[in-house]
Amino acid sequence: MVEQAYSRTRILVVLAILLVLILADHLNSPTFAFNSGQGNVETALTQRDETACAPCGAPCPSTRD
Repeated sequence: MVEQAYSRTRILVVLAILLVLILADHLNSPTFAFNSGQGNVETALTQRDETACAPCGAPCPSTRD
């Protein structure tokens, strides 16, 4: 009988380690910080108008030109 070259457990462990490394790299990237509003840049998430009608910060229909 021929011995298997790979075991299912070893493959899953390697894939899990790769997933953790990719997630760690992604969460520490400047792009992720910028997109989540933590890049010290004004984004749509940080400059919402508190007096707006819509939750996204859009102006009320009555105040549009």
